[in-house]
Amino acid sequence: VDQIVRIWAVDESGGAKDVELKGHQDSVDQLRWDPTNAEVLGTASGDKTVRIWDARSGKCAHAIETKGENINIRWSPDGQHIAVGDKDDNISFIEMRKCKTLKQIKFPFEANEMAWGSSGRLFYLTTGAGTIEVYRYADMLSKGGDGPQSAHTLHAHTANAYCIEFDPKGEHFAVGGADAMVSVWNVAELVCVRTCSRLEWPGRTLSFSH
Repeated sequence: VDQIVRIWAVDESGGAKDVELKGHQDSVDQLRWDPTNAEVLGTASGDKTVRIWDARSGKCAHAIETKGENINIRWSPDGQHIAVGDKDDNISFIEMRKCKTLKQIKFPFEANEMAWGSSGRLFYLTTGAGTIEVYRYADMLSKGGDGPQSAHTLHAHTANAYCIEFDPKGEHFAVGGADAMVSVWNVAELVCVRTCSRLEWPGRTLSFSH
């Protein structure tokens, strides 16, 4: 693990040029592009920081400290917030205008990848129990209570649910799990509309074509 992020730009002739993003002091476990700015990305690292990068210059614009070793990162659809998950099942919500943590939530279960719905009002979290917990994002940021209450629990997989991704139109999302299956869900009705069971290994990452 060299603690470096590499970005390749492919030109029309098929040639590729790479940019190295250096600064993390531990493994970089995940990166995500800002959905509102194609030149900005965020990285989650085991060095207990989140870094925001300018992809053109390769320079770090912000280094945000967190309390845990980070493994997951996700931008809100409007690019205003970032959610960061660590190895201890904490999720930190960071407001990007001031690069400050709004709230950190400790979950009583294994918290894996997460995503906002296209409206930004709902927050989806995959779990070690194979479920998808759906929260109202405003409730997650509220200061009172013992933690957010899930608005919906979707029983998606028979084993650990690892990853989640929404399609570009925001009409469906897919979930990959340790049971070597991918489930596809309708957002409006929150029902599973298809499963893909021909995988030989657990589904740890996935994406939709555009």
